[in-house]
Amino acid sequence: MSPVRPTNANTKSAPGMVEGVWRGIASFSESVFCLEEPYNTKAIFGRVVQRVLELLTNQLGTVPFVQVGANDGISADHIHSFVKSGAWTGVLVEPAPVPFARLRENYRGVEGLQFAHVAISTSEGTLPFYFVEGDDGLSSFSLDTILSHVPKYEDLPGMIRTLEVQTRSLDTVCDDYGVTNPAVVAVDTEGTDDIVLESLSIEERKPSVILFEHCHLSAERSARLRDRLVDAEYRLIHDRHDALAIAAGTFGEPEVDFMADVVAAARANFPKPGLDTL
Repeated sequence: MSPVRPTNANTKSAPGMVEGVWRGIASFSESVFCLEEPYNTKAIFGRVVQRVLELLTNQLGTVPFVQVGANDGISADHIHSFVKSGAWTGVLVEPAPVPFARLRENYRGVEGLQFAHVAISTSEGTLPFYFVEGDDGLSSFSLDTILSHVPKYEDLPGMIRTLEVQTRSLDTVCDDYGVTNPAVVAVDTEGTDDIVLESLSIEERKPSVILFEHCHLSAERSARLRDRLVDAEYRLIHDRHDALAIAAGTFGEPEVDFMADVVAAARANFPKPGLDTL
């Protein structure tokens, strides 16, 4: 493992900094999904995601899944409680060694789980992978994505390490681990979510639900992913960071309309001038 040489970044003028306050990645994201919204939209979107997963679990009983960028299985994880319950069976993918060890420990004793210590890409072989020493939640194939978090740290470049990791396509992982038709695909890979999904035959495997992080994607890449999912007949619901894609026919259309309307109403609910806010 080798460190990335520190730079003298001027964090006061860095993207995401407003009057000396870090406003987050979404404040300068180019993603087509990243719309202006009140802060509480994230919590409401998260509740909608939980409801979707509850409905799917009730519908299927046992839910086959694959999670890419599983980290430790707990931190900022939409699916943790469902996996922990034992009702879901599938494979959790994490290339970084330290969180991978914690991932296995955190799910110790839960039956039906497999763990893949690889990274997902469209090519199979090895690639350099970047992670932040002391912050396991920030790791990626994209060094630029990691460096976009510079204002949050005293010396982020000096904390970044690299290692060579084995890469597989998501199609290969699904086949090798016997999860050929996952009902849920959850992705959080800090800037490469579109690449992960590119390596999956979505149109053939047709997962019921796809969760992914979009805020690190460019306008072009996020639009390409959006168009692919729409063409594959997925309904998209999103906040400024994450997106939920629901395959047509998974639930009744009125149910999906209602959940989309809830998030849209939260997004539109900015305080009006002259009115008190809670």
